[in-house]
Amino acid sequence: MSSFYKKSIRDWMDAQWPNGAYTETAIWLDLNDYAGFGKGAGETVWATAPPILTVRHMQHYGDLDFLKESLHHHIRWFGFLTRNFESGMKDKGFDIELKNYTGGGSGLGDWLCLPERDLFLTHTAFYMASGRCIAYTAKQLGVTGLYHRSLELANRIKARISKIYLKNGFDDFDFPKGTASATPGPEMSLFTKIVPGEKRCAVLKNWFHRKGEMWLGDEEDRFLAELDPSYSMKMFKSGELVKRNASHFAMAWSQWQGFGEGMLSIRYALQTLSDNGFHHIALQKAAGVGFGTPEYMLRHNATTMWESWWRSEDLYSRNHPFLGALAEWMVSSVAGVSLYPTTIGGRKVLFWPQFPKSPMIMEYASASYGSVVGDFSIGWRFEDHRSSQSK
Repeated sequence: MSSFYKKSIRDWMDAQWPNGAYTETAIWLDLNDYAGFGKGAGETVWATAPPILTVRHMQHYGDLDFLKESLHHHIRWFGFLTRNFESGMKDKGFDIELKNYTGGGSGLGDWLCLPERDLFLTHTAFYMASGRCIAYTAKQLGVTGLYHRSLELANRIKARISKIYLKNGFDDFDFPKGTASATPGPEMSLFTKIVPGEKRCAVLKNWFHRKGEMWLGDEEDRFLAELDPSYSMKMFKSGELVKRNASHFAMAWSQWQGFGEGMLSIRYALQTLSDNGFHHIALQKAAGVGFGTPEYMLRHNATTMWESWWRSEDLYSRNHPFLGALAEWMVSSVAGVSLYPTTIGGRKVLFWPQFPKSPMIMEYASASYGSVVGDFSIGWRFEDHRSSQSK
């Protein structure tokens, strides 16, 4: 896997433009370049993959030579962002204080989420992430000046996000005109420590006010229009459909017994819930049934994760683990083994299983984690609970 990830990052570095911009994909395919800041740059989230992958590679494999090889390229990318971010965001219609912003905009962000995407937040947060990655790399290589400069800029970006997203006074970590529904909002900001420490409890509490909605996609409506009424009623009784009005049905997704999140926020949401004492809700989301759940895919004969919550026949891939971000959480939180956050070369792991409140929710879990220094395994189960329940 080390060679695979190094090749992916090297492909990005080979495709890097003379101005420092990373492309969206390695190798460059001229795909969704409209979503970046021009001059060949890919969309900020996607184009920030090389420095993020480099940090993760160091945590897993401890390859200092590869850090040295890649640092110059990542500095050029961060320099490109520093020179072009403000003007690029302005060209995309984002005003500095988001006074008129109501969500969406140009970009990809939390791709394939069901609610509105907050593209200002994803552009800006991954700009911050680039700075954090440069700071991490510089620290490992002993480049002290670069470490302090990169971290200072990353912290300024973090403070700017926090100031804007707490401006409305509701502690819901949303843009000023938001309705506390766009993604990724509190889940990503809690996970990445953007939310200030004194506000974390309030933001977490207010996150639980969110709820699911009907999904009124054109393709779904065409599908439902062709259904026999008896089958529509069967889907309604199973919970897969809801009543849109007296004579029409619609798909619906659940915020807390399923997913509205896209490919970014699934990981953020589940990990944030489990790490902050709400593992039972994370389990509830992952084990939900109906539209917007892994169960929905399995029930419709999926053998891989799809690129869409919807079972599209032609638009999205059915062999594309885009919404598979719950896999990392299953190992790290459900079973309970993961890399220690500050480890280098996979030498230190964290055993931290998040046990369910009842064996009725989950009876057992186990996982093995392979590293360059050996395999780490964990397993747990509830004992004798069946006999005690029968008494």
